[in-house]
Amino acid sequence: MEPQTETNNQFKPLDCDDDILLIQKDTFTVGRFKEIASQKLHTRFFRFKCLEENQDEGRGVLNIMDHLHSRLSLGELQIPIVDSKWIFPREGIDCQLLNIGSQGWQKGRLRIEASIDNKDYRNPKIYLSLEFCLD
Repeated sequence: MEPQTETNNQFKPLDCDDDILLIQKDTFTVGRFKEIASQKLHTRFFRFKCLEENQDEGRGVLNIMDHLHSRLSLGELQIPIVDSKWIFPREGIDCQLLNIGSQGWQKGRLRIEASIDNKDYRNPKIYLSLEFCLD
């Protein structure tokens, strides 16, 4: 595990879905960005399920999903692994944020935190949140 740097502690959750994000040339509300990102992640998991029918292509993906749904063995202790949490990109994406009611854009970095509950790995539940770090 990587040690956390000071900048990692400055990321704050974006809770207002009506705030506006400017990323490169594209603008999104926070809510719409979360919706699109969540759909894209879900599509990747759905694609894994489709690959199951074609064993040659899907074999590696199935192995990954099986490992995510397996147990961590520590001697006699068996710890179930039923969820995963990803933060990407760890350093964040350059962007600007316009909070509702604020006077202007704030420059900073955005990162995505996705939690995947794969108790039923054939139908994973994806929870997504966004974090912002002011430059």
